[in-house]
This record gives sequence, C-alpha cells and structure tokens, in this order.
Amino acid sequence: MAFKRIIFNPDVMGGQACIRNLCIPVATIVKLIATEMTVEEILRNTPF
Repeated sequence: MAFKRIIFNPDVMGGQACIRNLCIPVATIVKLIATEMTVEEILRNTPF
C-alpha cells in the first residue's frame, strides 16, 4: 500500500512516519486524537 500523505525519510524527524511537507510525526497526531482532541482543535493548535 502506498501512502501519498505520509513520508518516511531518514533525513526528516529521524525517519519517523511524518505528514508530508510538515515534519509532524504521525504518532503525534494519533496521540492527540487519543486524548480526544477534535480535528478542528488539532488543526487550530498545530503550527503550519
């Protein structure tokens, strides 16, 4: 399966799965959702 919005690059965040062009680890987004933050709250509080 190919992901278009998730990158794995050893030069970006130590090779962690990140959201393309943002250097935000996927694990961070998953943790925020696990703490019951809404998508709107995550977007509002994430520096883009």
